[in-house]
Amino acid sequence: MKPALACLSLYRRLRPYSLLAVLAGFGLLILANQNLLDLSRARRHRQATDLVVRELLARSSSATPTEFHSKLDQILSPGRLLWLELEPGRPYRQPRLSGALPLPVPFPQLVATVERRCVGDDHLVGFAIAERRYLCSSKQINFSGRPAVLRVVEDISSDVERRRLLFLLLLAHASAACLLTTGALWLLFRWTLRPLTRLCTELGQIDSESLEQMRLSIQNQPPEIEMIVASFNALLDRLAAARGRQQTFVDGVAHELRTPITLISGYSQSLKRQSGACAANKAVQGITREAERMGRMVSELLDIAREEAGRLRLGRDPLDLDDALLVAFERLQPLAPDRLRLRLPQEGSPPWGLGDGERLQQCLTNLVENALKYTPKGSPIELYSSAGATEVVLHVRDNGPGVPLAEQERIFERFVRGTSQADTSGSGIGLAMVRLLMRRMGGDVRVASAPGGGADFQLVLERVGLRSSIPPL
Repeated sequence: MKPALACLSLYRRLRPYSLLAVLAGFGLLILANQNLLDLSRARRHRQATDLVVRELLARSSSATPTEFHSKLDQILSPGRLLWLELEPGRPYRQPRLSGALPLPVPFPQLVATVERRCVGDDHLVGFAIAERRYLCSSKQINFSGRPAVLRVVEDISSDVERRRLLFLLLLAHASAACLLTTGALWLLFRWTLRPLTRLCTELGQIDSESLEQMRLSIQNQPPEIEMIVASFNALLDRLAAARGRQQTFVDGVAHELRTPITLISGYSQSLKRQSGACAANKAVQGITREAERMGRMVSELLDIAREEAGRLRLGRDPLDLDDALLVAFERLQPLAPDRLRLRLPQEGSPPWGLGDGERLQQCLTNLVENALKYTPKGSPIELYSSAGATEVVLHVRDNGPGVPLAEQERIFERFVRGTSQADTSGSGIGLAMVRLLMRRMGGDVRVASAPGGGADFQLVLERVGLRSSIPPL
């Protein structure tokens, strides 16, 4: 993943949680504001009710009901309605209504609603009548030695409307704050994650060839990332040391194996010249063939180890590919004199490509031996070349079972063999080695289904032009 995409991915993960935190904060603020307004309104209502009661009791504690209600009318404040109930649900004389408190329903209906909803001493209850909002409370008092109830009803419609407007204002502020927070978080995350972006860029520059030289920069890093960088550099040091030990081991093993294989091959050649019996000669030939096969396998494993260490170097020289096919044919024909065939080159200038001649012969050998091993005995194997506008191709075509389409890419992986090769011995590194060498030469290898059945393995190289245009080596 690119560093910029990694940074963007982290931002996308953190942004929803940050916005949720902002929204939760505004939600708590709105909730607290609503609770504070409710408490403030209840406190004001109780204070007004207590003030009415104190004022009435202070003026006359022995007043008649008529005088008491007259006093109620005198201290009636705008927006409030008060009356005295000597018996439940039966107010003594209907109070004089103030213009500041219009009643959308008849007074008896209001009394019935208050009696039903407002229960208990000093208990605040809100209710709505005809789209108007009211707050009511009851106060137990002692009137002329008799218990009575003072009812207080307050119109809070304007207060509710102000609360609604305040809620919408806070909601608008929360939306604007979320937009600003999104932009601020983007800038903050870009600035905060910049060290991680630089670190990802440096990590992307470390490969198998630079493992032993490159280390991550620890300067100008935040303290939290300094520990990660230091630990990663220590890990790279351990990997480089382990790779060095591995290469030393591989080189030593390859050297130790090559010596006895060379001796076995030399002795088998000497026995082959001296042997006269047909059976003995056949056994010596088997020894020679297996020794050569072991030698090639050791060389291929050593090349794979060099590739992993970044030490495999191949040439890119102009090659006459028809001549390369002829050399391969003459060298490999003794393996199958009746099966290996060379298609004559077409008229005109032969194709030329860029590659390493020795390694190209190794690739052709692997493909021919692979075809001989996995195709029926007696079926022909054909070598020929073709050329395109920008590439030249060497073909090794057989008439065997072919390679299924689903496996045509997978068979070039290391230690992987096709499902049709389960009964045939093999190491599974030959085709992987061909791909490795061809790509190191700037080319590639592919396989296609041949017309009429079989597999067509193709070695692809970059074309360099006609023979007349090739500079002398």
